Amino acid sequence: MADEWITPKELAQKTGYTEQSINQRAAKENWVKRRRPGVQGGRAHEFLLASVAPFLAQARSAQEEPATYLTHSNQPRDIWAAAFARLNRREKHLITQFILREGITGVMKKLGLAEGSPEGNDEGQHE
Repeated sequence: MADEWITPKELAQKTGYTEQSINQRAAKENWVKRRRPGVQGGRAHEFLLASVAPFLAQARSAQEEPATYLTHSNQPRDIWAAAFARLNRREKHLITQFILREGITGVMKKLGLAEGSPEGNDEGQHE
């Protein structure tokens, strides 16, 4: 059976982690990696799937069902405030830093709701 390999980008898409976090974890845990065949520049690499299997299993088990956010209002501002209030201190810090760094456009892109995406074409539906 041929070895199976996975790129940091593919791992990020499967787990929700950033590529940078994936690469840091790989270095810390000594995942088996190789240069990606056919890619120039020497920076592109991929990991042996067997060496990342424990990480993938842990990441999948950490995924939670979406929480139900009940508010007394249907106003978007109230819904955002209620969702933010339910975050723990670390989550509040991380989301705040992300918004400050990437802006609302970055948030929308991360959620797949950016202009031009199929999910982002619902102008006027949430007034």
